[in-house]
Amino acid sequence: MEFGFKRKFTWWNSIDVKALINIIFIMLLGILLLTSAGSGVSEKLGLSHYYFVKKQLAFLLVGIFIILFLSALNEKYIRRIIFIGFISTIILLILVILFGDATKGAKRWLNIMGFSLQPSEFLKPFYTCFIAIILSHEKSKINFKIFCICVFFNALIAILLLLQPDFGMTITNTIATFSLFFIAGIKLSWLLLVLVIFVCGIYGAYLFFPHVAQRIDKFMDPTNSSNYQVQKSVSSYLNGGFFGKGPGEGTIKYVLPDAHTDFIFAVGAEEFGLIFCMIIIVAFATFILRALWSLTKFSNLFHVYAIFGIIMHFAMQFLFNIGVTLNIFPTKGMTLPFISYGGSSMLAFSIAAGLYLNLSKNRKLNNLSQNKKFFFVEET
Repeated sequence: MEFGFKRKFTWWNSIDVKALINIIFIMLLGILLLTSAGSGVSEKLGLSHYYFVKKQLAFLLVGIFIILFLSALNEKYIRRIIFIGFISTIILLILVILFGDATKGAKRWLNIMGFSLQPSEFLKPFYTCFIAIILSHEKSKINFKIFCICVFFNALIAILLLLQPDFGMTITNTIATFSLFFIAGIKLSWLLLVLVIFVCGIYGAYLFFPHVAQRIDKFMDPTNSSNYQVQKSVSSYLNGGFFGKGPGEGTIKYVLPDAHTDFIFAVGAEEFGLIFCMIIIVAFATFILRALWSLTKFSNLFHVYAIFGIIMHFAMQFLFNIGVTLNIFPTKGMTLPFISYGGSSMLAFSIAAGLYLNLSKNRKLNNLSQNKKFFFVEET
């Protein structure tokens, strides 16, 4: 069978092209923001002016390749990648506790061949899709056995994260799991049980993890705290106005240590203004709402659960990151997807985006060839 004439590649027609364009648009906005935000941090560290931009561009190119590659795979191989990715992430979480580099009192990073890797970031795509596979095993109602298996894996992940400690990631993963339980239609009594465990877990973290208690106390009583970053972040919105001070003209990036990561949106507010911030918000909202609307078209439970879980992570991280800069939520150290600097975050969300584009494909185009080929193709 001749590849050029007997087989037609249908990837472009099968994926959500508008979502792909939306994702790349957000990535480019991130590079634009980092060009301004990264300069202040690089100067303080004695690095070249565009040090962070150059590294982020490399991560972005790898991320785009990952998105395109995953979106073109056969679903059989996607499931294998999810299993392998989840098991690998568990191993890395254990290794980071044993051999990780301590930063600001937490072990969250592994140094692998000169590259700092944050394993917890890769839970977002792999853990969520793994739980979706378990929940979709039952075609009707979720039985108690399936529920207990999911709770077990969530507890395992929570323990590994709290040992780092990474309280913010523990909360987001638990919320994502709880949301999947909800749309899977488990019994209300089981949901209440999960909710009680969740609330008790937050209270326990407040009692036994000093850094968690400190962040919550600062958020609840900001007038008596030294929450310098958040105070400066809020002032940046007022300084920027509608159109901002202009690219490179802001001052907040020189006083915030996390201006290129957790508080990059605040830098954008000061230098580019409210209108630019609204463009970012609309871009994220369009992607998230479009993905949620697409769920109404699917009958495959695995696709529904996996896509919903992936989008939940995008939505939570988007809302939490911007909410922290506005002092709506306590600081959690969460990046803004595709915009904040960070290789682990860029690659993890690229995997999530690739999985979304794959699982949301129009599979009517090649039902006959799905189980035989590695890539998504159609015979003619």
